[in-house]
Amino acid sequence: MVKVMTSGVKMTDVRISNFRSLKNVAVALDNLTVLVGANNVGKTSFIEAMYAAVGAGRKALSQDDIGLEPDEALPPKDRKIVIDMRVMPVGDGGKIVDSFPAGSYWTSLWGNGISQDPEDFHDFMAFRTTFSWNLARGDYVLSRKFLKEWKLIDDWLSAEEKEPVSSAHIEPIALHYIDAKRDIDEDLRKQGSFWRRLTDDLGLSEEDIKTFEDALSLLNEQIVGKSDILKHLKKNLSDVTSVVAGESAGVDIAPVARRLRDLSKGMDVTFSTAGAQGFPMTRHGMGTRSLASLLVFRAYASWRSEQATKAGIHLHTLLALEEPEAHLHPQAQRSLFAHIKTIPGQRIVSTHSPYFAGQAGLGDLRLFFKDGDATTVRRLNLSPLNRNDVRKLRRNVVASRGDMLFARALVLFEGETEEQALPVWAETFWGKSIHELGFNFVGVGGNDYFPFIWLASNLGIRWYILSDGERKPVKELTDALVRAGFKSVSDCPNVVVLPDGNDLEKQLLVDGYLPEIEKAFDETNDRKSFLDNYIASLHGQPGKKGVPRNYKVPDGRILAALDAMREKKTDMAVPIATTIANAKNPERRVPPKVAEIFEIVSKDFGFAARKGVAS
Repeated sequence: MVKVMTSGVKMTDVRISNFRSLKNVAVALDNLTVLVGANNVGKTSFIEAMYAAVGAGRKALSQDDIGLEPDEALPPKDRKIVIDMRVMPVGDGGKIVDSFPAGSYWTSLWGNGISQDPEDFHDFMAFRTTFSWNLARGDYVLSRKFLKEWKLIDDWLSAEEKEPVSSAHIEPIALHYIDAKRDIDEDLRKQGSFWRRLTDDLGLSEEDIKTFEDALSLLNEQIVGKSDILKHLKKNLSDVTSVVAGESAGVDIAPVARRLRDLSKGMDVTFSTAGAQGFPMTRHGMGTRSLASLLVFRAYASWRSEQATKAGIHLHTLLALEEPEAHLHPQAQRSLFAHIKTIPGQRIVSTHSPYFAGQAGLGDLRLFFKDGDATTVRRLNLSPLNRNDVRKLRRNVVASRGDMLFARALVLFEGETEEQALPVWAETFWGKSIHELGFNFVGVGGNDYFPFIWLASNLGIRWYILSDGERKPVKELTDALVRAGFKSVSDCPNVVVLPDGNDLEKQLLVDGYLPEIEKAFDETNDRKSFLDNYIASLHGQPGKKGVPRNYKVPDGRILAALDAMREKKTDMAVPIATTIANAKNPERRVPPKVAEIFEIVSKDFGFAARKGVAS
């Protein structure tokens, strides 16, 4: 197998202005760049802007692509789309180097288009794609020019331009874009698809082609000669000669393509699982067909790279891939990541899959979110973190809870009771489930809030905390906040701490929910007076730290309820929460401290509590 060498270049930066919701964004690219975020936040727009600038078969822009202000029906004529891209030289290890080698393919290709950074004298090639109104033509036109400078982000639009960029200049770094509608069934028959690009020329010698085509002709004659139906069709079609003027050589039927170049038009792929009958791809589900289409591109990219290396041709494969996980089950989504990493060149992947995003490097993630009507893009800066912090981020947060990357907001807490009960009360409070609202309710486990707070803060995801009031959890929460750059708990209006050292179970009893708690125990255990039986059987028995239980004191019933709740929290959290949520008095349907954190969320998002729920 031919070893495919590095292309010698890397696209490092993309900046976009006034393309739909991308009013002013800058995105750094790695070998693998994973775009995450909710729907309609600009991920596809980013890929399509890149494709318009440097796509293989570039997308045509229209006036509809120009970003609008909220009160505008049409963009003003002086507003234009600007897309800047920067390419830098890399060495054999893929790391950026100071300069393009003298006499290299890239210096010959770009010539005066190569510039130098005035600060560190590093070489780069940058070009600007502009879509603007041309008064003389009375229409919008697209142009590309090299950039003399790569300015700081605050002033990037004022960068000085140089000579025009031709198609030949950018063809070796052209972007291939595979959208979410990919389908191997369509690829097999669509002119210009990656399958057809590979199979239109099978790489056979002229002698082999003649041998195979002679065999195909003989096969056609034999099929027609043995088929009464085909002979009948041929006889009737021969009357074409009596209708069409001019000389005719007659009519023939070819059940099989006679020319090898036509075989690709009728090719099919069959797939079967172990022990099962094989079926053509057209009869498989969209998951299999979508995956097969991706693998065809991988075959195309690797073959193209190998052939270019053999021929001494330089090219840089740049792939944009939209939602590769579409139609695949979770395990297949995880497996897919490894296959995409084997595609040569740079890959920009847009995904909604926590299983896919969870396998990417933390530095490879780019979070897209809407700030008003404009898209903002965030990237994690891992430099302030130590190795253990990064490990916790990967293992405890992204790998196991990757769905939080797509959340509008996080509500964090420590215990199992909160994890099961808070979503019940949230639906009571807002009249919608947390999933409908786009919120993640996350139990951090072990009071280790820091990786969640740090990740959410650095990605611009709103976060809230409902914390137990016990001394140890409060201290650990305070330490996490300070490490994440906040002064203290009191300086965070998005944090609610239960008072007087209470955990949630004790706070419910302090707030007077003993009747609802007893009702939940009775209904769940199919017996009346559950708590009376609990007291009768366990009074005087060893409790926490071996201390005998004493339920005969004035608050003994409350103590017994507290012990029962803590012992059975995994079984009783939802029944207790549901019983409280169904209380006859609307003022009691959401516990006060829980309602307090929900009210903070509501204020930030402009929500209103559901009618009939106290707020």
